[in-house]
Amino acid sequence: MRLDNYFRTFTENLAYLDLKETSDYPVLADIPLPIYVDDIQSGIMTGSMSEKIELENFLDGMLINIGADQDFLHNEEYKVILTQFIDDISRYASSKALAVADFDIDKALLLLRGGYILNPTDNYNAYLYARFLWPRAYEVDDKYKDDFIREALDILQKTLVRDEKFAISYYELGNIYANLGEYIKARSFYNNALQKTEAPEAQDEIRDKLTEINDNAEIEESLYFIGKGDYNSAIKKLTGLLSNKKRADAYYYLGVAYQNIGQYENSIMAFENSLDTGAEFRELYNDYAISLYLSDRQVDALSVIAEGLEKFPQDPRLIYNKIQINLTLGNIGKAKEDIDELLTYDDLTDEIRGNLLTIKDQYKI
Repeated sequence: MRLDNYFRTFTENLAYLDLKETSDYPVLADIPLPIYVDDIQSGIMTGSMSEKIELENFLDGMLINIGADQDFLHNEEYKVILTQFIDDISRYASSKALAVADFDIDKALLLLRGGYILNPTDNYNAYLYARFLWPRAYEVDDKYKDDFIREALDILQKTLVRDEKFAISYYELGNIYANLGEYIKARSFYNNALQKTEAPEAQDEIRDKLTEINDNAEIEESLYFIGKGDYNSAIKKLTGLLSNKKRADAYYYLGVAYQNIGQYENSIMAFENSLDTGAEFRELYNDYAISLYLSDRQVDALSVIAEGLEKFPQDPRLIYNKIQINLTLGNIGKAKEDIDELLTYDDLTDEIRGNLLTIKDQYKI
């Protein structure tokens, strides 16, 4: 697993000690005992390690060591020792992690991972590990981003296989998908969490999450309809959303839906509303100009393109559409200037480049 390589780097946070023969715990003799370096530093500062290191520090170190490197040479011996001194390793890992999470998230994550490796079927520890794991996708090198999310999703799904009423896993899956921008999935998991949650305060928190993402889920569903070519369903969904809240992106997608069924006046109105509510994305100017052009309002279309080019200079698609409109209006000279300039761009698609060469040949320019 790629994440093994990531976690293995945390072995640098461990020191290894050998106990004296006179130790109170002979079972700990003859093997290197890991201890979290920050625990040593904290113990020295507080004076708690001035005379001896507590057994608990070594037990934490063993769990962290397993979490950091599950193939470590002495892990089997550590497992035996942990089992001997801790009745419920999963509960121990969870409680220890929660106690330090606010000031040492790395330690908390390693404790939870160690507990998960030793007992992957304990739902609560597994849930906590996944909950602490997936935010790493947004905090560290992109190299591991997909791995953090994939493992967290897999762990949480397995908790639900073991217990389909485990509400907090539904909730956490909702959080992950909301962060991924997959709002329909997030809404589904939040709804499941709400149905399976009894505590009123927790229910209120889930309802807040649903309110927060519901509009985005409605837009995502509309995009699904547009992608399927079911434009009337998209229009119905978007007009329902816009009756309660004015959103620039919703107006834009409404304009796209109307444009695809040939209702150009309605699409123009939607695109205008999108601009009026603060939209600033290049696709809007292109699609707005296309609807104007298809309504025989070529001059207005050129004005919209000019406005778009003020915000997005040298946008190939905007310039290409400007060329097409000028050719329609008979402005061959202006079209030629733009063609010559556009052909110098390095980021042209093969489609646009090919079309431009065809136009040059057709118009002998």
